[in-house]
Amino acid sequence: MDNTDRQYEDKLCPIHYKFRFTFTEQTKEHDYEKDLPRFKSIARNVASKFLEHYTINKMTGGMETLNKKGERTYAHMHLHFDAIENKESMARLIKRYLQETFEQHTTGVKAFSFKPDVVRNMDDFYRYPLKQNLDKQLCYGYTEQELSNMHEIAKSSFEKVVQVNQAKLDKSDNSDTLFERLIIYLDSKNDIKKTPLLIHATKFYVEENKPINKRTIEGYVDTYMLKKQYISYEEFWM
Repeated sequence: MDNTDRQYEDKLCPIHYKFRFTFTEQTKEHDYEKDLPRFKSIARNVASKFLEHYTINKMTGGMETLNKKGERTYAHMHLHFDAIENKESMARLIKRYLQETFEQHTTGVKAFSFKPDVVRNMDDFYRYPLKQNLDKQLCYGYTEQELSNMHEIAKSSFEKVVQVNQAKLDKSDNSDTLFERLIIYLDSKNDIKKTPLLIHATKFYVEENKPINKRTIEGYVDTYMLKKQYISYEEFWM
């Protein structure tokens, strides 16, 4: 490469990339604890491969075993970085490296996802892979103190997301339990007509100290009548 080409390359705007890879041969029970050291080694080697072959200014990476609900999920890795090279050449090299060196499958976006990202918040972009753990060997271009600070912020944000999603699940569970209790309550009244059932359901809500919402109660009663075959689906839409 001559000086003209080098000067042009130096002026190229870097592209921000998001790389996600789910490690091969995991059970649905997520019984992969014994494999985590091997997965960690693969992740570190992949990060080194990117840094060895491409012009990268900054990189952060992390291993993850939890989803946004805080539940166990398939072990996978994230790398976020900038590079001036195009996606196709990088993806080909990393896929081949994973397949030939580690016998990892790379077919399908659920296993292998590599794409450019329009970054709206640079701090969030680079902190994202650090939300569950901090492996400094998956990172580049930051001091240890910077990475530690980024990890703490990302971890705190992730914990808040888990709390929000758990609250949504709890609300959904409570809603299901409420409907189950309503079914038992309506069964005990031995009515099959909609108006009496609506009155019973309203009384049930009052007894449960739940706020009255006519649409919600009517929806529950309609669902109850369909489940019990007191009305047909055709009658429901008449």
